[in-house]
Amino acid sequence: MNANPFTKGHKHLVKYASSKVDYLYIFVLQEEKSQFKFKDRYEMVKLGTAEYSNVIVLRGGGFIISQNTFPEYFDVEVKKVDCSKDLEIFSQLIAPILNIKYRFVGKEPYSVITNQYNEQMKKILPQYGIELVEIERLAINNNIISATKVRKAKSEKDENILKDMLPETSIEYIKKNNL
Repeated sequence: MNANPFTKGHKHLVKYASSKVDYLYIFVLQEEKSQFKFKDRYEMVKLGTAEYSNVIVLRGGGFIISQNTFPEYFDVEVKKVDCSKDLEIFSQLIAPILNIKYRFVGKEPYSVITNQYNEQMKKILPQYGIELVEIERLAINNNIISATKVRKAKSEKDENILKDMLPETSIEYIKKNNL
C-alpha cells in the first residue's frame, strides 16, 4: 500500500483482510515519489493498524512496486503498464518465503494504472497459487474514500472531508508532525 496518507479506506481493507488470514503483511511502498514521505506513510500505517494483532507492517524496499520493478506506477503520463516483473518477483520470491496465499486489494474506480495492476494480478497470481481478493472501497455519504481526495482536501484545508476520510491516528500524526 502507498498510504499517501493512510485513510479510513485503507483501514477498512486491513480490517477485512486481517479477519481472513492468520497473518496479514502490509508492504508500504518505499519510493519517495509521494506527497507524504515514506517514513510518515509507514508510521501512519503502523499507527492505523496497531489494533490488529496479526498485522505486520513491512517496508516495500526495492522489490514491491518500486522504481526497479514497476517504474510506470510513478509516471502519471503512462496509460498502459506492464506489471509482470513486479508480480513475478512477488510471486516467486516474496510470497513463498512468507507463505502468502492471498493478496488483498481495493477495487479501483479512479486510477487507470492501479486498475491495470489489479487486472494483471488476476492473471499472474493464480499461476503461483495466490488468490487475488478484491474488496469494495469504503464510501461515506456516497463518497468513495481515496487518498487523492484527502490530499486535495488537505491542500484546500477542508477539515470536514479530512475528518470523514482519515482515521484519528492519521489526523493526529499529520497535526503532530505539521504535515
